[in-house]
Amino acid sequence: MQTRGWCPYDLRRLEVEIKDVSTLYYYSNLKAPRSSKDHSDCSKERCLMMLTNPATYKLSHRSGCEACPLLSANLTDIERILRNDSIPLIELEKDTGITVHDLSHISEFVAISHVWAEGSGNVDGNALQSCLLEDISELVEKLPGDNRNQKYFWMDTLCVPVRPRELQTLALNKMRVPYERAKHVLVLDSHLRSLDSKKLSTTELFAQVSCSSWMRRLWTLQEGRLAENVWFQFADESVNVKTVFTNLSRQHIPSKVDHWLGLTIAMDLWMQIWGRGESVPDTSQVGFSLSQTSHSLRTRSVSVPTDEALCLINLMDMDLTRVTTVAPAKRMEVFWRTFEKVPKSFLFSKANKMSDVGIHWAPSSFMGFLSEKEWLGPQDLNSPREDDPHAIVTSVGLQLALPGFILHKDLVGRMKSFDFTWNFPLMVQDADGNWYSVRVEKPWRQGSDNFSGCQQLAVILAGELNLHKSSDKFTFQDFAVGVLVSIDKTEDAIIHVTAHHHVAVALLGEGFREYFSAASTCAQEVGLEQTILLNESHVASKERYTTVARQALENRSTMEIMIGQARHMGEPNDYEHLLSDLMDTTVVSARLGDRCRIQKVTGNQEWCVD
Repeated sequence: MQTRGWCPYDLRRLEVEIKDVSTLYYYSNLKAPRSSKDHSDCSKERCLMMLTNPATYKLSHRSGCEACPLLSANLTDIERILRNDSIPLIELEKDTGITVHDLSHISEFVAISHVWAEGSGNVDGNALQSCLLEDISELVEKLPGDNRNQKYFWMDTLCVPVRPRELQTLALNKMRVPYERAKHVLVLDSHLRSLDSKKLSTTELFAQVSCSSWMRRLWTLQEGRLAENVWFQFADESVNVKTVFTNLSRQHIPSKVDHWLGLTIAMDLWMQIWGRGESVPDTSQVGFSLSQTSHSLRTRSVSVPTDEALCLINLMDMDLTRVTTVAPAKRMEVFWRTFEKVPKSFLFSKANKMSDVGIHWAPSSFMGFLSEKEWLGPQDLNSPREDDPHAIVTSVGLQLALPGFILHKDLVGRMKSFDFTWNFPLMVQDADGNWYSVRVEKPWRQGSDNFSGCQQLAVILAGELNLHKSSDKFTFQDFAVGVLVSIDKTEDAIIHVTAHHHVAVALLGEGFREYFSAASTCAQEVGLEQTILLNESHVASKERYTTVARQALENRSTMEIMIGQARHMGEPNDYEHLLSDLMDTTVVSARLGDRCRIQKVTGNQEWCVD
């Protein structure tokens, strides 16, 4: 598909959203959208052809026109209307050009939804080429309705002042109104406008809309979702996709395969545009709302990253003035601090996180190709029950109650003394003699993998560990999701911590318990001074345990344990390898001693994580 002109970004989007080969095969037979553009420098993360650069931005003309005058909306009229707490509307008259009207005096109008990257925006002023304005005005009048009055339209290029900033903010604060109040929203996309809708089957019509540039952009999501009637302009006519979807069951479908394929593509399109999740009616629904919004945004992009918070506030029907009155770089932080509570699952999100103190737990963006589980965390934590409340958003971190365990207070210092590496799992033991594997995974956030200055570590778990013992002595129980943290302080029974790494924790089988016990016994029999162990190399210390390790392997049960462990781990089980393995484990056991002991805490323990 890429050799036929598909952008790598579009292919990545299809890969994420399409779950079956047959649907992907269907898309592969479509003409690549924007195939006339050069996508050689595009990547899976972004399409460079869809970015707007103010320094190089060019206004587009109507097809066949190369030179025509710019027509500007009167900024004085726009300012007067905005300051009167209303919305400016545009009318194009042949003799007088653009006239600006007040929405409060107009009964019906059309809101234009377009892709700025295609040249219908303007970074310098509220003006467009006259040919393009004539085209838009004609399309507006052709939409269903009273054509005598259907001549007014709202378009951000003309109705949202580029400057001054204060006036632009006034307009941005009212961005929901045009799309909610408009009789129709008309979508203008260059790819769709190159296609004749009457020549497309219903399935292909849905697929082509799904492939359009309009479906890739962040701003256009709210424009489609807030509207009552959305019309997509094709070469021959405009099509109300909602109506086509509603009438899908009444249409003649050639075969069951066609019906299934069309329904699959249509449902995906429906969820991408109209899948609900924008409002947060009460705290119990915040997880669902955030999940639905992230699903809709994950394959979209925006040229100005700080615009994301504006769109989120609008989509979720919050007070837009909260983010328009702060510096653009602070908008996302303000958005997250708007919530009093969020699902606990955010603690385990694999998304890139905010860099602001106290809000490090929050994803820095809703966009990207992460799955819902990766972005929002474990499913059983993102839709809390009444008996499993949400996490509380505080000024210093995310406060929540979850189980976990606290590592020995001297463990960090001891690990530093002999350059312990997290490339291998840390084995720890609880008071009942159970052994656990703590496998360190990716850093919790950018720069969080620095343990310098840490005094004591702990692990917060997404749920209680399964202590069911398997009949297989060397079986790992299912890995539990966790976060490795360092303890900063304990205040009012709340443990304040700094998060460092995602971890996977598993209860080890009885065979591992016997394996570590054998190593511990060897270490105790030699009884070397800790100062000797800490001041010499691992190889030198290892040699000190050669004799006692050989004696241990003469015991049949110990030998069987060592062979079973080696087979389970896929390692050689000849005598020399078993001896070397036992000596290695003995050195680590001698150096750590009882510092590998943990103190388990219940799910009632309150943590505050940053």
